Amino acid sequence: RLVDIVIEKMIVPGIRSRNLPSEDNVTTFSMNLMEKQLEFGKERKHRCNNATKSSVGEAYCAFYDMEYNEGLDENSVLEAKEDVIVSLRNLLRSNLIREIMENNSYITAQRSLIFHFEETTISCTPDLLVFFANAPPLIIDWKVHAFARADYWLQLGIYAIALSRIEPHKDFSEGIKNQLKDPTTFRLIEYQLLKNEQREYSISSEDIANIEDHIFVSCTQMNNLLNGKGFRELDIELFQTARFPETCCKCQFRKLCWKKTPVQRSLFEVPWT
Repeated sequence: RLVDIVIEKMIVPGIRSRNLPSEDNVTTFSMNLMEKQLEFGKERKHRCNNATKSSVGEAYCAFYDMEYNEGLDENSVLEAKEDVIVSLRNLLRSNLIREIMENNSYITAQRSLIFHFEETTISCTPDLLVFFANAPPLIIDWKVHAFARADYWLQLGIYAIALSRIEPHKDFSEGIKNQLKDPTTFRLIEYQLLKNEQREYSISSEDIANIEDHIFVSCTQMNNLLNGKGFRELDIELFQTARFPETCCKCQFRKLCWKKTPVQRSLFEVPWT
């Protein structure tokens, strides 16, 4: 998330102005922001009554290890700092950024795309949308993983469908609106920043049908679980439990279960071995 913020706040404005920030400036901004988040998270300020993401802003941060373990491991913190620096350095040095900077007509980061599918509202947020005067739109998703083996074709495919289905935003020019009709023409790039690897995807008409089936099945399953009830009407006891203990060990919301079934606390408050 910190990498996303730095790209949105520093690098994207630099692309718009055709003047990228220096690596030193980006590193300084990143580390200052990380220190603010570390201070906020270590002191568990998110538990204060008036601490909301909107009021606190970019410094807002809550750590899993502060909640369930004995605190942050300083070696992991140092490793995270290095990962952030390497990821942003790879991006600033990439040919992709220069291609976008030289040829884009409009660029926007972290823009929510909302459309209706059957009776369900679908919302997704691509990391970067790039529009060109004489080329199809480009959708980019940043990843920061040391072991990047997963394929994110489906995620980017959903983004492409979403971009083609939304009510065009007010800041989209007529030229951009005309480019949104056919998602099979969109360029889709997954950029593994830490490994400095780019994977480019595309979707066909058949792919669109398969992705729509996936969305339909997922929405049906979620809607059936809710059965028309609001959040406060739901009973956790009526939901299926996790199939594997390891799932509970990695869950960020275990304490919500403990309130209703405190017997589980002794099983899962210590990481599974």
